Amino acid sequence: MGNPFSAFAGGSRGWRAGKPDEHKNTPPHISPVNTKFTLHSRSSNSGSSSPDAIGSQNMFATLMDADESAGHKTYAEEMSTEEVRSLVKNMLTAYVETQNEATLVDSFEQLGETNYSTAVYQAVDNIMDRRPDQAEQATNGMAVLAKHNVVSEDLAIAALTEYSSQLEDLLLDVPHAFQYFGMLMAATRVQMSRVSEAMGELMTKVDMLKPPTMSIMFAYLKHMAKTNGEESTRINIEETEFDVSQFLCLDHRSETDIKRVLGLQDLLSLFPKYAQVD
Repeated sequence: MGNPFSAFAGGSRGWRAGKPDEHKNTPPHISPVNTKFTLHSRSSNSGSSSPDAIGSQNMFATLMDADESAGHKTYAEEMSTEEVRSLVKNMLTAYVETQNEATLVDSFEQLGETNYSTAVYQAVDNIMDRRPDQAEQATNGMAVLAKHNVVSEDLAIAALTEYSSQLEDLLLDVPHAFQYFGMLMAATRVQMSRVSEAMGELMTKVDMLKPPTMSIMFAYLKHMAKTNGEESTRINIEETEFDVSQFLCLDHRSETDIKRVLGLQDLLSLFPKYAQVD
C-alpha cells in the first residue's frame, strides 16, 4: 500500500489568527521523547525483527508502507508529541477530503497503543484549529474511530478532561470551542452518565450566569439527537435519569428556568417532563 496521505502532507492551515501555543504543550500525563524512534518491522523473507531508526520527516511514509506483505500491522514505539501531532493532522485532513473510514482506522492503529493517548488529545486540539465545516467532518472521523473501538470511551474522556481546562482561553480565537467540545463528546460516545466527568474543572464554574457547561451540554445533546435520532436520545435521557440542571447556572435551575432554556435551544422535545411545566 502506498502512502495515502502524501497529497495532504501539508495538512490544513489553521484558521485561528495569532493563536497562542501554550495549549500545544505536551499533555501533563505524557512524557516527551526524542525526535527519533525505532520501528520494529518484520522481514517477509526471514521472519525476524530488526529495529530501524526513522527520522521525523520520513516517519509517516514508513508507518504507512512498512511491510504490508508480512500480513500484520506494524506498531511504532512511543513518539514525540510533535510527531504524533503531525500524523494526526494529516490523518484528519485526509479523512475530511476522502471520507475513507478504513484508511483512517488503519492509520490510527498503526500509531500503536502507546501513542493513542497523545493522539486523541492532539485530535481534539486539531479540530479546534478548523473551520466549522471541517471541524464537523473531522469530528465525524473521531466517531468512526469510536465506532470501530479504536478510541475507547475512557481514552476519549481522559483527553477531553485534560483539554477542558483551556477551553475558555481559546474562545477569543475559537468562538465555537464549546460547541466543538460538545460534538466531540457525543462523537466519541461519552455516555450521559459521564458527561460531567469529561467536562473536568468546568463543572466548578456553574456559578456563572452562562457557564461553559451549558453551551457544551447543548452541543452534546444536539449532536446526539442528530446522529442517534431524537427518540433514541430521549429514551437514553430517561433511562439514565440525565440531570440537565447540573450544567446550568446555579441561580437558574427552577423547572421554569430549565423549560425556558431548553425551549430556546429547541431541545424541549428531549425532556417531556419540562415541556409539561406551566
